[in-house]
Amino acid sequence: MINPMIWLELRIRVREKRLWIIALFFVFALAVIMGTVMSSGLVASTFEGPGDLGMALIWTSLFCHAGLLVILAPLAAAGRISQEREQRTMPALVNSQLSALRLAWGKLTGSWSFVIWLGCLVLPFLFVATLWGGPSWRLILLAVGLNLYAGMMLASVSLGLSGLFGRSLTSYLVTGVFLFAWIAVMPMLGAMTMGLNHSGGRIYQQVILWLTIYHNPFYPLAALAGNGFDMSRWTVALQIIYAVAVWTLLGAIGLRLAVKGFKREVY
Repeated sequence: MINPMIWLELRIRVREKRLWIIALFFVFALAVIMGTVMSSGLVASTFEGPGDLGMALIWTSLFCHAGLLVILAPLAAAGRISQEREQRTMPALVNSQLSALRLAWGKLTGSWSFVIWLGCLVLPFLFVATLWGGPSWRLILLAVGLNLYAGMMLASVSLGLSGLFGRSLTSYLVTGVFLFAWIAVMPMLGAMTMGLNHSGGRIYQQVILWLTIYHNPFYPLAALAGNGFDMSRWTVALQIIYAVAVWTLLGAIGLRLAVKGFKREVY
């Protein structure tokens, strides 16, 4: 039997004007950024040939895709449980025949559907960019898949934080703090640690990189684009697998927190 919570979440999201505005902003931002890169490349002649322009367009759109998903995907889930408390609909959900796990999974699936739909909006831009050449579609789809998966796991974390707090505003603020600490503060601390200890050997540096940078949502994309560190192919594959494993762990923790958020409500 299909979880009825999933259908409820999908119907709510289709009717929610805020999410359509987010999608419109997503498309508008991608169009502006890619138009700027294309116009600057054609007018200033900064690229030697069509292939260089295609590469620039594709990787620019992919990094913008990752950045927008990292920002917008948590918005799809933050406050989804705390809003039930604020709207006084939590008792009806908790006292229904659905278990806490099915309630949380329904909320999360609804958020993931929005993230996947939002993430797929980049595909027409990538198709246009490939007209000038660039990397293979296999590599492009791998990069898009990594971006989507990172966004889905961030939505899971955001949903879990929503289950911990009673107000939506608090959920949004804590989610923002978590994203800033993970994406910006942790890499800066890693770079500072390596910079302050120049005598540290290669093993020491690798430990710091594995702890602070390799699991960053943007790192696998940078490694695929060739902008990462000088490393062999199998090392890049191992680091991408490590990043996906860390994201999966964070997503599982988020789902667990969301389940606890429903279980602690007793009426």
